[in-house]
Amino acid sequence: MDLQTLVGLFDSTLHPDPAVRKTAEQQLEQLQGHEGFLGVLLQMISAADLPLGTKQAASIYFKNRVRRSWLSSQRALEQHPPISENDRTATKENILAAIYASSQAIKLQLTECLGIILKHDFPEKWPQFTVHLKELLHAQDAQRVYTGLLALLELIKRYRYSATNRDVLNEIAKELFPQVQKIAEQAIASDDELAMRMAWLSFKSYYNTIQSGLPVSLQEPANLVAWGTSFIKMIEKPVAFDKDSIDEDSAKEPVWKAKKWAVRSVNRLYSRYGNPALLPSSNAKKHGAFAKLFTANFMPQIMRVYLQQIEGYTAGQVWMSLRIRGLVAQFLSDCIKEKSAWKLLKPHTEAIVAHFVFPQLCFTKADQELWEDNPVEYVQKRIDPLDDFGSATVAASNLLIDLAFDRKSATLNTILGFVNNVLTTYLQSTEETRDPRAKDGALNMMSALCGALISRKSPIASTLPEFLLTHVVPEFKSQYGFLRARALDTYCRYSSVEFPDKQISRSVFESVFNLLHDPELPVRVHAALALQPMIENDENRDALAIHLPQVMQ
Repeated sequence: MDLQTLVGLFDSTLHPDPAVRKTAEQQLEQLQGHEGFLGVLLQMISAADLPLGTKQAASIYFKNRVRRSWLSSQRALEQHPPISENDRTATKENILAAIYASSQAIKLQLTECLGIILKHDFPEKWPQFTVHLKELLHAQDAQRVYTGLLALLELIKRYRYSATNRDVLNEIAKELFPQVQKIAEQAIASDDELAMRMAWLSFKSYYNTIQSGLPVSLQEPANLVAWGTSFIKMIEKPVAFDKDSIDEDSAKEPVWKAKKWAVRSVNRLYSRYGNPALLPSSNAKKHGAFAKLFTANFMPQIMRVYLQQIEGYTAGQVWMSLRIRGLVAQFLSDCIKEKSAWKLLKPHTEAIVAHFVFPQLCFTKADQELWEDNPVEYVQKRIDPLDDFGSATVAASNLLIDLAFDRKSATLNTILGFVNNVLTTYLQSTEETRDPRAKDGALNMMSALCGALISRKSPIASTLPEFLLTHVVPEFKSQYGFLRARALDTYCRYSSVEFPDKQISRSVFESVFNLLHDPELPVRVHAALALQPMIENDENRDALAIHLPQVMQ
């Protein structure tokens, strides 16, 4: 098959004339079943002298061809011409070299193809793949090493969720991970973008390897020390940032991804295998020794690093993406449940609640933008827990709940004292000096703690009616829409609290009902939710029935 002919056809697929594009696409469709087609595509993609646009078009076509036809199912054969054995062999012989020679965008396309091929051909039809992999990982050329890491991750993803077929991952961890750890260690010392990509891929490979099981080789003290040291170095690595311009888009940069995957790896290692309090009885024998090793030798260092990162973040000296903040909060939640970890965490809980948890529960500028630009999505993120699963806000809220429930005697009074201080400060301030976002955060904390506070054993059960009337119900008329919505949410959580005067209950019901006509969609939704438990009361139900046609509209 002629290379220049294909180059011309792919150039034509980018032509501004629709007729020219259509003709080129039809010709490519006729040629794709010919012997050597995939091999020539890889030549095009690897060529240094061709325009990037042409090579990108070829890489996308290559990916689609592999995705549709590599698996020779009857359905695939009915819709697309088969890939010949010669083309399959040529593809496997040349795809790693093509990944090495390509730009970053094309590397991602080809790496996806590699994953498809490995899924169907490894190990039976491509046993020599691991030999090529080892050669790449031990190469002196950084781009070849990077190619090896991309390929390694695709192989690991092939087996990451398997709880039974663990032999391949066990062998990878034993034979290849010592070198991968060395690559990560060297990469961390550099500020080069490629180095950070290599560190990120190394940590992501580690994380995916321990998804469903912890290889024996990774349980060895020497390996825990080596990998643990790399994780800590990456998390601690100083990164300069501009406070005024950095945002969540920055989290997509390689250095922040490397930090994220280092944190994810530590969290997974601890929550799944290193925390004695979380180990299921079925795994106690298998991972009990490792859990003791982790908590005794590694936990103190990790706790120190996480607390330092929180301190740096609250002081504005360290930037943490939303995802990393969520992961740190999840880690601390796991620490609450284990005695030795809790002993390390306990002295810092007051500062963590005030300076780490509380700010994440306050209404933010990002919340305001979403409220204004897409109120439907705002409501979904607030009401559907799965829609905001894994967020920093949810993780901070869960951390607060775990502190209040699992370490109630040590933390609840401190937490309530902090909330009371915020609410009292707001109440006693003038309209001009009040901080509505702070009050939103305080009410959010109270909403999160409702499970602990509405029980009969709650230390503030008798004061809840006063709390609602003093700090919640007045905000139904707040000038701030987000505070009206928050007040409704908080009231809904404490709807079982009874007021001593039925007239008060009636007045509150009318206030909530009136907010069904609020100009802001999130407020109307929260008003509807707040009404649901209230109509269990006969009087409220009768009052609502009068306005039912209006409500249904």
